[in-house]
Amino acid sequence: MKFLFYLLALAAGIALGFSRGLLRRTWWRAIAAVVLIGVGILGALQPPTVGTFRDAILEAKGSVPTVTVLIPQGGAVILNDTLLKCTDYAGTEVLCIVRNAKAVMAMSKHTKTLLTGHSISHNMFSITYFDDAPVLMLPHIPTLGEKARIMYFHVPSAWAGFFAFVVTMIFSVRYLRRGRPHDDTIAYGSALVGTLFTALAYISGAIWAKFNWGKFFNWDTRELSVLLLLAIYAAYFVLRANTPAPARYRLAAVYAIVASIAALFLIFIVPRITVSLHPGSKDDVNIGPILSPEQDALDLTKAAVFSIMLAGFTVLYSWMLSITARYHLLRQRIVGQMS
Repeated sequence: MKFLFYLLALAAGIALGFSRGLLRRTWWRAIAAVVLIGVGILGALQPPTVGTFRDAILEAKGSVPTVTVLIPQGGAVILNDTLLKCTDYAGTEVLCIVRNAKAVMAMSKHTKTLLTGHSISHNMFSITYFDDAPVLMLPHIPTLGEKARIMYFHVPSAWAGFFAFVVTMIFSVRYLRRGRPHDDTIAYGSALVGTLFTALAYISGAIWAKFNWGKFFNWDTRELSVLLLLAIYAAYFVLRANTPAPARYRLAAVYAIVASIAALFLIFIVPRITVSLHPGSKDDVNIGPILSPEQDALDLTKAAVFSIMLAGFTVLYSWMLSITARYHLLRQRIVGQMS
């Protein structure tokens, strides 16, 4: 189901961003981007991250062992004044220690309840705080915890960057076939915007790496591949700036096509055939928290929030591309009139 969410989000973002042409002034692109990203930010930052007792056991030896566990209505059975038998939404039963077991029991009778605490053993959980469960909750991702919230910004930024490079390739091919200056301008503008989004993805990834791996830069395969990708497109801009027209446009178009193929290789292939700290690498049993086939009761919530951000960043990219392309076309027109 979540893959359907992602596909629909991409389709909606592309449709909103590219309908009526890139070179037409359309304020609704900006409005759509602001609304989608605004809703996505609220969905990514506001809801609590909720896990299971199994997550608490896995996190017990970590640097932040506190986990919030969701139990369904009626999921707590009182044993004595300080001891409960609790069942989480995954069906796992453990003994829960709390100062006021009767209060937890009373709350659990009427609503879903959040239990915040840490695992003492494989079948015992110590509760430090409890509260009513809100409507919207995000799933706890093992070993990531609250740090997982950055993925709702990091991954859409990376997607927007890669999509921009694909658009650069498409319009470069169109320029080689038709020789229309507009196609070259759009390709150039898309490369500019794509490089910006890729840089944002790298920066957000570095921030996450600092908190998760201890350093901003770890000589990891994913980090190196993104840096190499940025260097490739930096060379593209240097090539355009130092090659006289009209050879500049054809040479830049050919280079952009090769660079886009390199982007595909560096983003999707290299990190998955090499050992890496990044989720989804060769030695990872899964393909990362976004594409993981594992399901839980809150997985669709995560997918919905991520899909909104995915659509929002796609529309934001198209809006920025439209502004960039129209600016360069206007600049070319003014220079042409002055010469």
